Amino acid sequence: MKYPFVSVVVGIRNEEKFIEECIESLLNLDYPRDSYEIIIVDGMSTDKTRDIVQKYPVTLLLNEKKNVAAARNLGVENARGELVAFTDGDCKADPQWLKTLVHEMQASPDDVVCFGGPNLIFDTDPVFGRVVGYAQESFLGSGGSAQSKNSTKKHYVSSLPNCNAMYKKAAIKEVGGFDERFVVGQDGDLNYRISKKGNKFLYIPNAKVLHHRRGTFKSFSVRMFKYGVWMAELFKKHGEFVRWYAFLPSIAILFAVILLITSIKFFIPSLLLLALMTVYFILVFITSIQVTYKMKSKYGLFTLFIIPVQHVAYGLGFLYSFTNSPLISKDSSCSDI
Repeated sequence: MKYPFVSVVVGIRNEEKFIEECIESLLNLDYPRDSYEIIIVDGMSTDKTRDIVQKYPVTLLLNEKKNVAAARNLGVENARGELVAFTDGDCKADPQWLKTLVHEMQASPDDVVCFGGPNLIFDTDPVFGRVVGYAQESFLGSGGSAQSKNSTKKHYVSSLPNCNAMYKKAAIKEVGGFDERFVVGQDGDLNYRISKKGNKFLYIPNAKVLHHRRGTFKSFSVRMFKYGVWMAELFKKHGEFVRWYAFLPSIAILFAVILLITSIKFFIPSLLLLALMTVYFILVFITSIQVTYKMKSKYGLFTLFIIPVQHVAYGLGFLYSFTNSPLISKDSSCSDI
């Protein structure tokens, strides 16, 4: 195969715990070393991250805006390659990762402009993080999205997470790059705009990246709330749902509240509410068994709490966005890169 030059961009902030592992995995890719560059974009880290990065033969850029979207724009702006691959500072790339992405790019039609693979779980991560990771691989946890499902079949998808994705740079520049006002969900917004140009995204199961799962119950809840907020902002910006399941948790919350209020006077709403909650928790229980089986650990049963918390926090975040001034207007556009 031919080896076109690829720019690998990693946006980071305070990643002293994992950045060394990430960089070493990128330096040891099975791809000619003179055919790719590694660009680390640091969001003004306050720990030892930059000291660690400077030990390696990589390009270090400083991102004064600190957010991930700005980091990726800066990386693209300084990329020498016409292909730009993204991963995160808490990820570890498989040695065949880049070669697999490039090979699929060369074998695909011109309208396929983004290629990516699974977002796998480290078995050595803390229990809570692993349970969250496996729970989000389920249908209840991800809606079947490529971001989390980790399918074993190659297929076209509507979007790919930027912890594991390679783009034709021209496709990113054509739509004006990442919208830097998005604190989270910036890759979903970019991919939506790219897809509106008639372009496609290819999921490749063999292009593997391991991604550390972290956090606590509290931080997980806050993160899900923020995802809900920014998914609503995506809707307000584009005037339609970027993901079909985005509104379901908030609709379920509103419907449950209405049934609860009306059940004070009427008997049927209380029966309907009970029936729906029973079905929901049966599905959650089945999912928890699946996670327990995957983990081969009783801790998989934590899914019984994690999935409902995810749905409620996400739904409340979505509703919150509609009760406050819009963060992103429908007619707003991104600055060129």
